[in-house]
Amino acid sequence: MQSNSPEPTINDVLIQLSDVLSELRDFKADVKGFQADVKEFQADVDQRFEKLEYKFDTYEKASEKLVRLATTIVVAAATVAVLPSAFQAIGPLLTQLVASGQ
Repeated sequence: MQSNSPEPTINDVLIQLSDVLSELRDFKADVKGFQADVKEFQADVDQRFEKLEYKFDTYEKASEKLVRLATTIVVAAATVAVLPSAFQAIGPLLTQLVASGQ
């Protein structure tokens, strides 16, 4: 049994090769476009990451300062609350010491 389709000519093969070459060139252009998009995306991600890193550092420093401020306030409030009681407790003792020294 022989096939009824004629054998491709060299011209047919050249045309098909030309089509394949054209498709490869289009594919290469698409890949280059994709690479450019990836680079742009990476640059955008890097820029956003740097902004987030800056914000994190800023918030971290602010929270450290807030902790120090809160600690100072707590210590000051405790001092104000404790000193009068301490003076009331120590007052009679000091009075006795002074009186016994005379």
